Amino acid sequence: MRDGKQATTYEELGQSWKVATTPGCVDGCSGPCPGCSAAQKKTYNTNSYCGLISDPAGPFRDCHAKVDPAGFLNDCVYDVCLYEGSRNMQCKTLTAYTAACQLKGATVYAWRSAQFCDGQCQSNSHYELCGSDCLRSCQKDPNCGAQCMEGCVCEEGYLLSRGKCLPADQCGCTFEGKYYQHGQVFYPDALCQKECTCNGTVQCKQSSCGSSEKCVMKNNVRSCQPLRSGVCSISGDPHYNTFDNTTYDFQGTCTYIAAESCHLSGVQLPKFSVAVENEKWYALSDDPKVSVTKLVAVKVYETVNGVLHKLPLNLHNGAVMVSQEGAYDVIVTDFGLRVAYDLVYHVTITVPGNYIGRTCGLCGNFSDDKADEFQLPDGTLTKDSHAFGAAWKVAVPGAVCDDGCSGDQCPKCEASVETLIKDRCSIITAIKGPFAACHDVINPASYFKDCVYDTCIAKNNESVLCHSVAAYVSDCQTFGVKIQNWRSTYICRECAHFYYSLYTVISISNSTSVQHFYLYYIYIYIYIYIYIYIYIYIYIN
Repeated sequence: MRDGKQATTYEELGQSWKVATTPGCVDGCSGPCPGCSAAQKKTYNTNSYCGLISDPAGPFRDCHAKVDPAGFLNDCVYDVCLYEGSRNMQCKTLTAYTAACQLKGATVYAWRSAQFCDGQCQSNSHYELCGSDCLRSCQKDPNCGAQCMEGCVCEEGYLLSRGKCLPADQCGCTFEGKYYQHGQVFYPDALCQKECTCNGTVQCKQSSCGSSEKCVMKNNVRSCQPLRSGVCSISGDPHYNTFDNTTYDFQGTCTYIAAESCHLSGVQLPKFSVAVENEKWYALSDDPKVSVTKLVAVKVYETVNGVLHKLPLNLHNGAVMVSQEGAYDVIVTDFGLRVAYDLVYHVTITVPGNYIGRTCGLCGNFSDDKADEFQLPDGTLTKDSHAFGAAWKVAVPGAVCDDGCSGDQCPKCEASVETLIKDRCSIITAIKGPFAACHDVINPASYFKDCVYDTCIAKNNESVLCHSVAAYVSDCQTFGVKIQNWRSTYICRECAHFYYSLYTVISISNSTSVQHFYLYYIYIYIYIYIYIYIYIYIYIN
């Protein structure tokens, strides 16, 4: 253990090496640890699951004398049991035992099949029971070939580069003992005063980081990284808070460029584009006068992925990651772009600081100057937010849309209702409220105003109020602010999340009548179910 003594149990050993500063950790199971029944152990000990490991006539028979199979078998049965018969778990243990056997020089016979732990490999490679991926690798290893190991091997004409089989002419470069991928830009000196590019050979030139960047190590490669980020928030019907913290409203129902890279001449920054498609906010009424974001489209690395996938998702060899964080679907790129959307009400776009002065669209130019915020595509300025929004419209063939209301044409909140709603939305601005820690980071005034307007237009709808407050919560958390628990039985109770999720699923449909039809009958179904449950419970007791 840490004090040099021998532990008497595995738990004692593990707990002695606990890092005291790790928050939220536990020392083990609370109560009895999960286990397997005798029937489960018997099932998972068969050759259909983990039993192949110890089968005296099986594919690992020549290894038993060199690597004891007992521990691997027990681990396999336990893991498969805890994962309720998951085939994936047994394959992991069998793969580990294969590697242990081959490292000891033992022969392992074919054990994978199309029905049992199929050996799948990435494109341009194939599976071999006894091969060596270093034989076909861009990085030459003088000790390669001595060890027979199971795995994926690149096809003829392809070589392995950072876990991906590429054409041989796309191999990277080795510079000062480090390997860099083809086309990669890196800075070998501690101050980033020399910029090098790998294009078959390494070519270097004098360089320096920009005023909004610093020279740091990221992913084991030194490069110029942004000092800060810009955040643009789009919420409700829709309210825009730009990268330079300018707020305005724009009710267009077309597709618009929210943010895109521009003025990139002379810099090596990736291009990106984030577009939003708005629609009339039918959740408020059958004939709404305001709009809300319906869809967010992100284009990066000159590709658009139009295929439906389950999350999480890894694209472009890890350069684009898509996942779910709480109520938000999130797209994150390797250069710092982050787009989050709750599929109902709120969009947040975060760009790294090295794009200062290099963004265009509804989110502004990120220039740190509010005076030039409303910049049109031709570079001229306007003070009319409606004209500004309409200028960033994307032409979509066949789309029927308009650029929305402006000025006195937009719906107004009645004074008699406004006072009541202001009181409900004041949780955002309360000096001693749950969001007080964020007030110095993000001014809550515009979020309070938006909450009042949206909730009022929605006729004091509870869900709209909750979405408005949640938008401020999300933006505060984007800046790392710790928010206290704010949901209660009096406002936005946690069980209401079921309603949000339910409506999110239903609102995927393009037909408003279908949305309202299904929403209505699902709620009828729920109430009937609850009534029957209570009736049966009372009758039985």
